[in-house]
Amino acid sequence: MSLDWFEERLRQIAQIPASYQDEEYDERPRGLFLVTHDVDGMSEWRVHNGSLVIGLPDGDYRYLDA
Repeated sequence: MSLDWFEERLRQIAQIPASYQDEEYDERPRGLFLVTHDVDGMSEWRVHNGSLVIGLPDGDYRYLDA
C-alpha cells in the first residue's frame, strides 16, 4: 500500500512543468530510484520527460540488493 502511494506521488511530481521553457535545458523534475522487493528483486524507477518509467535496472546495482 505504501509503495502505491509513493509511486503515485512520483507520477505527480514528474508532471510538474518547467518554470521557464528553455529549448537547451529541460528543468522538469528528474531522478533515479532503485526499489528492492523481497520477492520481485530490484527495479529501477526513472523520473524524466514528465513521467515515471519503471523497469529493470540498466546499471550494475546488484551490490545494493545484498
